[in-house]
Amino acid sequence: MPNKRLGGLGLIIGAAAMLAVACGGGDDRSSVTASQPATTPVATAAPSAATAPPAATSDTTSPPTTAAARYTWEVSVVDRAGAKPSIAVDASGIPHIAFMSEATPGFVKSAVLNGGAWDISTVTTGYLYGPLDIALDANGSPHIVWHNHDNEDGAHGRLENGEWVNTEIKNSGHDGWDINVAIDSTGSPHVLGVDPVQFGSQNGLEYATFDGQSWTVESVGTGALPYEFGNSIALDSQDRPHIVWFDAQAQDLKYALKDSMEDGGGWAISTVDSAGDVGRYPSLALDQNGNPVVSYYETLGESNGAIKLARWDGSRWNTQRVDQLDDVFPGFFGARKNSEVVLDPDGSPIVAYSDESVVKLAAWNGDGWDIQTVATGGDEDLGQQVSLALDSQGVLHLTFADVRQKSRPGVLGTVMYARGTP
Repeated sequence: MPNKRLGGLGLIIGAAAMLAVACGGGDDRSSVTASQPATTPVATAAPSAATAPPAATSDTTSPPTTAAARYTWEVSVVDRAGAKPSIAVDASGIPHIAFMSEATPGFVKSAVLNGGAWDISTVTTGYLYGPLDIALDANGSPHIVWHNHDNEDGAHGRLENGEWVNTEIKNSGHDGWDINVAIDSTGSPHVLGVDPVQFGSQNGLEYATFDGQSWTVESVGTGALPYEFGNSIALDSQDRPHIVWFDAQAQDLKYALKDSMEDGGGWAISTVDSAGDVGRYPSLALDQNGNPVVSYYETLGESNGAIKLARWDGSRWNTQRVDQLDDVFPGFFGARKNSEVVLDPDGSPIVAYSDESVVKLAAWNGDGWDIQTVATGGDEDLGQQVSLALDSQGVLHLTFADVRQKSRPGVLGTVMYARGTP
C-alpha cells in the first residue's frame, strides 16, 4: 500500500485542484472523444434485456477538466466514533446522516443537523456491518438499513413518532450485505442486498419490499455474488426498481429493471460496461425521464483506477472516465461506496469520489468536468466511502469518514460532513 500523504483532514474553502485525468493523466487534454452525458434528458424507455446492447461501446478517453471552483466547502466533524456514513436531505435542506460502528457490540446511529449542532440518536446496537444506507420518505421520516450479523439478515429502521421501529428482513441464508434502500411514492421501502457466495449462497442480489406487516424477498437472478463490491437501487415515477451491481466473475457492470411490480414481474438484465475490470462500487441515479446514470470504479492497478460515468441515451450506454484515483485500498476493510452520483435540475451529473488520500468532486459543465478537492487525508486514512445529496437550493451535502481502525471486526473512525455552496 502506498505511503500516506500527511497534513490534517483538510478544510478547503473555494479552492480547486487540477488533478490527473483517467487516461494516463498528464497535461494532454487534446484527445476528447468520450461520449458526453446528455445535457437534455432523452424521453425514452430505460434499457431492458430487449433494448440494451450486450455491452456499451466504451470510450475510455477523458473529457476536458477545469479547476473552476464551483462550490465553497465547509467541513466539520459529526462524530468521532463512527464509520461508513450515508446522507439524505429533507425538503428544508436539513441533512440526515446514518453511521455505524463495526464493533462487538457496535451501533447504528442517526445524526440530524439542528442549527449548528448534530442531534444524534442510537437506532440499534449489536454486531453489525455496513455499508448502511439512509433514505427519507415524503414526510421526511428517515429509513435506515444495515446488515445484522447477529441474526444473519438485513435490517430496517424507521423513525416513527420520535422512536426507532426496527424490523429484520428475514430470509434464508446469511444475507443483507452491501445493503441499500429507496422509498416509493407510498412511503414504503424497497431494499437491495447481497446473499453472498462467501456463505455458500448462489442467490446473489436479493430485493425486498415491505407491505406494512411483513417483508417479501426475491432473488434478482444475478447468480452467485460476493459482498464487498456494492450495488445501488433507484425507483422511477412508476415505483419500478432499477438496480446496478458488479458482476465479479465477468468483471462487468450490470443493470436490471423490474419490468412489472405485479406478482411474477421479472428482471430484465443487461450489461452496462465490459471494457476491462469495471463496475465496482456503483451508484445509480435516474433523470427526469427515468433514464439511468451510473458512477462506478474501473480497476487499473493494485491501488489505482478510474471513476467512470455511464449514461443511457435512449439507445445505448455512453461511458467515459471522469478522473483517476491513485491510493485505493480494496478488500473487506477497504473501499466500499467510493463514488456517488446525483443529478442537478438540468440533468447534469455531479460525482463525489474518494480513495484513502482525497475526497473529490466532479461537476459536469456541458463540455467537461469541473473538479475540486473537498478534503485530504492526514495521519489517518480516509474511509473510501462517500455519500452525496443535493438540496432544492443547489447546495451539496457530503459525508465521508477517516478511519483509524482497519481490523476485525471492522472499521472505525471519525464521521465528517461537508457543505458545498454554489
